[in-house]
Amino acid sequence: MLVALLAIGAVVAIAGGFGYVVTTFLFAFSGGQYRMVGVVNIFALGVIAVGLLAAVAGWWLRSRWAAITSAGIATGIGWAVALIAEWLVSFQLGA
Repeated sequence: MLVALLAIGAVVAIAGGFGYVVTTFLFAFSGGQYRMVGVVNIFALGVIAVGLLAAVAGWWLRSRWAAITSAGIATGIGWAVALIAEWLVSFQLGA
């Protein structure tokens, strides 16, 4: 059980860290888009929450392996959606 929890944490943390670094670079630091820092942070927390909720649902409905898999899939899809949403929000903020 501990190994599965550590695997879920690693999946969400590694994908979350990579996605956060990429979106922070793209939207918060390039071209003086300082107004996007809060948006990037909110989306990052949302993606982490979605990944963890998917892991809980996968564990509850199926198994530990399903929880790890669903956490990875949900985190990946979450970052893709966050990337597009942050891009659209950056236009709204005029950044």
